[in-house]
Amino acid sequence: MPAIVPADVTRGTIVAIGGGEDKLKEKHVLQKIVQLAGGPKARIGLIPTASSVAKDISAVYTRVFKELGAAETIVLDIASRGEAAEPRMLADLERATLVFFTGGDQLRLVAMLGGTPVVQSLRRMNASGVPIAGTSAGAGAVCQHMIARGRSGQMVNQRMVSLAPGLGLTNRIVVDQHFSQRHRVGRLFTAVALNPFLVGVGIDEDTAALLDGTNQLSVWGAGSVTVIDGGKLSYSDVPEIQGRAPAAALGLQVHVLTQGCTFDLVERTASAPPPRKAAPAPVVEHGLLPTPSNVASFIKPH
Repeated sequence: MPAIVPADVTRGTIVAIGGGEDKLKEKHVLQKIVQLAGGPKARIGLIPTASSVAKDISAVYTRVFKELGAAETIVLDIASRGEAAEPRMLADLERATLVFFTGGDQLRLVAMLGGTPVVQSLRRMNASGVPIAGTSAGAGAVCQHMIARGRSGQMVNQRMVSLAPGLGLTNRIVVDQHFSQRHRVGRLFTAVALNPFLVGVGIDEDTAALLDGTNQLSVWGAGSVTVIDGGKLSYSDVPEIQGRAPAAALGLQVHVLTQGCTFDLVERTASAPPPRKAAPAPVVEHGLLPTPSNVASFIKPH
């Protein structure tokens, strides 16, 4: 379960990235991570435990975060449950101004870290205001309810998804990553139908869903975030329908958010971006607009 937030403190933002974030060009999503971590004062605790090539992936993120101006990347290469209880590991973790989980295998990550002092410390840090981020498998694992396995497609049925306990930093959402790219809408529908308390959050690649301390969900990046709300689910036969037969789920609400849109997890309402300001009107002198034939008259000497 998430740790209790101390009085007069706002819980740190939880950032779930759909995977495949740009690491070579504009790097918009990872720029946001560095900004949340403190910009030039950022000390990013990097946990590559989900990855089978932890050293390689750590080197990539360390380079990118340095290019983006972070002061330090603290690599916490936890390769056993014993290491997740070592005082040196905890001391390094607690220096971080943001903690970042890489992609890989979410079951590997949770099996290695679940219930350890590192995760207990992470929950306390987040409750005290420290942001926690994860990409791909790392995004799914930050939730209390985690999608462990699943199939592609649009159908709702029992075999579309398997759920498992995650790291428990939030119990309000269930996250699916690489969402549009891997056609995962059916398994997220099924996950929400099985537990309508949850809000399903399907995140495209190179896109982040940011859950702030007031339970407002916002979007950052190139793609979209699909929100599936089971709060008004009126009927579902998912528990009864066996095998691969399709199941019913009536009353689910679906919202597709892009950057600028928000979703209130308390009120369960989606909001559009604020209206864009109109471009300023062109300056008119002598009652004329500049044209190729009269543009010289609008050029004033310095």
